[in-house]
Amino acid sequence: MRCFPFVPLLLCLIGCRQPPRATPAPVVQRVPLLREGDILFQLLPCGSLCDAIVETTPCHDAYAFNHCGIFRYTDGKPVVVEAIGGTVRETPLVFFTQRDTATRLSVGRLAHPAIAEAAARKSRQYLGRPYDDAFLPGDSALYCSELIWESYQGPAGPVFSLEPMTFRSAGRTHPGWVEYYMKLNAAIPEGEPGINPCGIAGSEEVTMMAIPKKEVLAPAVP
Repeated sequence: MRCFPFVPLLLCLIGCRQPPRATPAPVVQRVPLLREGDILFQLLPCGSLCDAIVETTPCHDAYAFNHCGIFRYTDGKPVVVEAIGGTVRETPLVFFTQRDTATRLSVGRLAHPAIAEAAARKSRQYLGRPYDDAFLPGDSALYCSELIWESYQGPAGPVFSLEPMTFRSAGRTHPGWVEYYMKLNAAIPEGEPGINPCGIAGSEEVTMMAIPKKEVLAPAVP
C-alpha cells in the first residue's frame, strides 16, 4: 500500500596501540542514489490478499508489486511515507527495505525533480490519516497507491490517472477479494476509479530502476 554517525577520528589515531571495538556499521542513504519524491515499490508476503492485489492488476507480469511509498528526508533522516498498518506513517528506510527478501530496491523516478520534491513535501500532510481498507477514493482514508496519487497532485492536476478498478482474474472475482470484502461486510467496488502500485510503476511518467539495497544502505563516507 514511498536513505534511508560515524567512526570517530580518534579510532584512526589510536592505530596499532589497541584494536578498536567491533561496532556495527551505521546505515545511511548515499544521497545520489535516491532522491526526494522517488516512489519505492515492494512485493510483500501477506497471504491471499497480497496475491489478489498482484493477480488482478493488468500489469502484474511486468511489475508484480503490491505496496509503494514515497521517499523523503525528515530532519535529515531517510524515511518512506506510506499507508500501511492502519495509518499513513513515516517508516525509516532501513526498516522499509527489511520487509521483503529482494536484494534490490525497486524505485520509480519522475523526470522532473521539482514535481517529485513537491510531492515528497505534500505527503507529510497526510500523516496520521487512517488506512483505506475498502480501497475507495474520495474519503479521508488512504491506501498505499492512493497516497501516491494524492501527493503527486499539483497546480497542473494529478500526475497519475485513476482507472476503473477490477477485482477479477481469469473471468471471475478473485477468491482473495471475495474473502476480504466479506470480512469487511462491504460490496466489492468493481469498476470504481482507483489506482494500484503496478499501474504507477507502468506509467509513462515514471522511469523504473533497481538499486542494490547494499548500495542504498551503506556506511557513510567521511
